[in-house]
Amino acid sequence: MSGPSSDRFDGKAAVKGTMLRAHLGWAANRFGPGFETVKQGLSAPALALLSRPVLPTDWVPVSVLFELDRAIAAAAGGSPEETWLALGRHSAALNLTGVYKGFISGEPHRFFERMTVLHHQFQTFGRSVYERLGDSSGRVRIESPTVYSPVYCISGRGYYEEALRLLQAPGPIVVRHSACVADGAPACVFELSW
Repeated sequence: MSGPSSDRFDGKAAVKGTMLRAHLGWAANRFGPGFETVKQGLSAPALALLSRPVLPTDWVPVSVLFELDRAIAAAAGGSPEETWLALGRHSAALNLTGVYKGFISGEPHRFFERMTVLHHQFQTFGRSVYERLGDSSGRVRIESPTVYSPVYCISGRGYYEEALRLLQAPGPIVVRHSACVADGAPACVFELSW
């Protein structure tokens, strides 16, 4: 997996506010409502954006999400990867049991197929493709991303793991990030089994 210097932004890429709000919620639960230790690690533009309420339907620069996730991991201490996995799991738990509860179909293949259709409702970069590999396995490919970061891929892995738990996949649940654009691959690839 690539390090922090392997981030790439195109200046236009954005994510829905619901993603940012989920990560802010995790930080508030961990550090308190003001999460001051996290704010100390943020740039002035990120702090300015966070000084106002972010609506779930707002488009937020993906660079702010990645900056926030790095600041949260720094404040949490320990392994940044573990924090990013936790952020992805929290995002899935919050969003897939709340507003998007109806999106959980109870069948993993159907869920991930539907997710590819909804990809652009949550982010403006890349294209999600799902491939069914077997009765209890599949592959998610994020193709042609104009933005990439280990933060995105690691939190994405956590999101897919939690989604499978919420789908009550029989397990054992395994999500492996097998290829990454940050490492020169043509797509970010996640191998799923349950």
